[in-house]
Amino acid sequence: MKKICSTLTVLSIFFLFTGLIVAQQTDRQQQAAPAQAQEKLQAFEGELAKVDATAKRLWVKGSDGKEMEFGYNEQTQIIGAGGSVEGLATMSGTRVKVHYDEASKIASAIEVQSKPEK
Repeated sequence: MKKICSTLTVLSIFFLFTGLIVAQQTDRQQQAAPAQAQEKLQAFEGELAKVDATAKRLWVKGSDGKEMEFGYNEQTQIIGAGGSVEGLATMSGTRVKVHYDEASKIASAIEVQSKPEK
């Protein structure tokens, strides 16, 4: 009986420490995940060239003449332009800053910076 009790005690301690180690590793991985997601975000500034609301795409022309295409979705924040894609679609030539995921080129936020000067 003593042998069974000591074996159970040893096993209990083993599983306790194993559980603590696994919990710490999971916590570290969860803390690292948002940091990795932040590293993938990029920003691009330029003039809004075109918006295709049907395809959920927009094109922005940078100061160097380079045009970039971005996708957007329901989670994309639109700051300015009435907060809507419809408002943004009427603003060709307006300076914008697009925050996007580098891998997918999907915009997480589109900031309207200023109206074009005429």
